[in-house]
Amino acid sequence: MRGIPKTSLDRLAHYHYYLKQLDRKHRDFVSDERLAADLNLPLPDVRKDLENLDPMLTISNIHQVKRLLEIIEACLGYNRSNRAVIVGAGKLGKALLDYHGFKTCGLNIAAVFDQDKAIAGTYLGNTQVLPVDRLEEMILRLQVHIGIITTPPEAAQSVTNRMIEAGITGIWNFSLAVLKAPKLIAIQNSSLYGDFLKLKHKMEEKNECE
Repeated sequence: MRGIPKTSLDRLAHYHYYLKQLDRKHRDFVSDERLAADLNLPLPDVRKDLENLDPMLTISNIHQVKRLLEIIEACLGYNRSNRAVIVGAGKLGKALLDYHGFKTCGLNIAAVFDQDKAIAGTYLGNTQVLPVDRLEEMILRLQVHIGIITTPPEAAQSVTNRMIEAGITGIWNFSLAVLKAPKLIAIQNSSLYGDFLKLKHKMEEKNECE
């Protein structure tokens, strides 16, 4: 993954999902032009993205779908352990647990936790919510390396610290808290609040151009 620009990384999810759909339809080959057209991307960007993944992909503009999927999944660490735990069993935590798209990208939610004793022990679908006191124990037992935080902001740093102590190396943060962690810990911040503000800003920019 080193050396791949962030703009290319951001598009890998789109390539991966699109190629999965082609594979399900038993499409064996795809061209650079078809990728660009179907994903609404400039052709030079598609070719640069593929070059960043593997320079050998530039030899031809037609690619085997399965081989291209293998290269993308290798770059994303798709075949490594992708077990995750969610801390925060509220509406957002439940929505993430119910999201079937995670299976497509290889993510397995191994356990869900909440600090509210009234929620711990209840079920979200077929998954029992565990008390947060068992967080470290279950991370170690299940050999989990990804932690998903959907707690209120004031609880997020404490949960982060506990996750890291138990061996978590990647944190997906859905709280508004700015997390502090060692440099070796990968953190991805996702905020519906922030994304909405970005959308509004883009809308204002469009209006100004009219």
